[in-house]
Amino acid sequence: MATRYLTMKDMCQLTGKSKPTLWRMYAKRGEFPKPERTASGTFLGWSEKVYEEWVSSNKSVPY
Repeated sequence: MATRYLTMKDMCQLTGKSKPTLWRMYAKRGEFPKPERTASGTFLGWSEKVYEEWVSSNKSVPY
């Protein structure tokens, strides 16, 4: 089964956060999973599974 990747635009809509806020959350604070990239560095995004795991682990944290 193929893995579906969520783009930055998708993630902004799902979380209600802006691009800079998401970047700070994963690059600076470690509060959000880092997006996946290919070996050559091409941005893939976040797999649906990673997003779902993040949501379930942060249900009690108000953002």
